[in-house]
Amino acid sequence: MSVDQRRSALVEAAYRVIADHGVEGATTRRICAHAGMPLASFHYAFESRTALLCAVMDTAVPSDIARMLEAIVPSAVDTGTTGRADMQINMDLQFRAFYALLKTDPGRMQATISLGIYAHNHPELQKVGKQMYERLYGVAALGLRLGGERSGITWSEPVEDLGPVVIAATNAITLIYLSTADDVVVEKIIEAAVREMMSYVVEPAPAAD
Repeated sequence: MSVDQRRSALVEAAYRVIADHGVEGATTRRICAHAGMPLASFHYAFESRTALLCAVMDTAVPSDIARMLEAIVPSAVDTGTTGRADMQINMDLQFRAFYALLKTDPGRMQATISLGIYAHNHPELQKVGKQMYERLYGVAALGLRLGGERSGITWSEPVEDLGPVVIAATNAITLIYLSTADDVVVEKIIEAAVREMMSYVVEPAPAAD
């Protein structure tokens, strides 16, 4: 196994272990065991556990959330209409699709939130934790741009400013589900998130005759 392959395997193993046991429970011993590697091989790939956590936040989390956020890019369903109505229908459907994915594997979103909090509380990781969220905002912003182009609407604010709103909504959905598994409350959050996002929708003026 090359160094790059070893690093990739340890990053993925760390992400899975964090999902199952939390950041504090993600010891190098447990991560190596999950990756099927001897503990002695760890330092051939990473100089420290901190370096591994940085790699998880730098690569694994954004890539994984990008895949999940594809579920809420408002472009997947042909509603037979365009404009505001099309965007609203798709936005609602795709937030619900995100929730379905969350329920299938809640640990991965839990890992993302746990890493963000852990990084904030550890100075050596704060910069990487902030960059992780900036990448997530960028993924959401791209989805909004593509969705707007498909539906034929524009946004009243730059999509770069709206990306964090989408991530805030997905985090809220995640936290409520992880804490209570209350579908009724999540339903209210989704409805509120769709209303909030639709408040930024601007339809082009009709063409003059």
